[in-house]
Amino acid sequence: MLRAGFTLIELLVVIAIIAILAAMLFPVFLRAKEAARKTVCLSNLRQLGMASQMYASDNDGWLPCDYYACNSSTTHSRLVGQVLPYINNMDILYCPSTVKVQAWMPDFSPTEANQTAGNIGYYCFSYDQIPSTVSPGKPSYSTWISWGFLPQWAGDNPRIMSEQWDTDCWLWSDAWCKLTRTEHGVTLHGSHRGSINICYLDGHVKFQGGQAKLVFK
Repeated sequence: MLRAGFTLIELLVVIAIIAILAAMLFPVFLRAKEAARKTVCLSNLRQLGMASQMYASDNDGWLPCDYYACNSSTTHSRLVGQVLPYINNMDILYCPSTVKVQAWMPDFSPTEANQTAGNIGYYCFSYDQIPSTVSPGKPSYSTWISWGFLPQWAGDNPRIMSEQWDTDCWLWSDAWCKLTRTEHGVTLHGSHRGSINICYLDGHVKFQGGQAKLVFK
């Protein structure tokens, strides 16, 4: 009795079909993975918002305050020292998608060196030094915030926030907001322009797509 088997042509057809299906499904898997990261990021920001409220309750209504809004050689160690007792977990201070921009923003990844130095993966918009960012001007490979966004929209002044501020003022956000940096092909949370997670002063969080800077407060 002859035993049935695959011919070479049939085998190649099956392999081609599998390759086509894999090519179709791979972007779906990537989007699902990024959606999960965005959810974790929102959770992190929500916990930072709660920690900020608890800090304010212990400090006459004043919210945690950093020197500047952005990472630098000065680091965020002051800010970390203020919020860490209320979260007890350094991982919360890093967006899980920052690994995608590590090549341009190495200070924002949850490495041991960054954790020790106080470099974190989010921006806090309560600060008491000027200039508002440590990288004024428009250096290459910088973000929309650190090359002039804050001076343009909020003035280059201290922004020491308290519970008396409007509840829809930004308190925390992602550090990377892609507006026109298409040459890198990178965005944190799935939107091709301006995707960013935001934590507002009252603690609620929101994903903002598009021109996030236009809704800054």
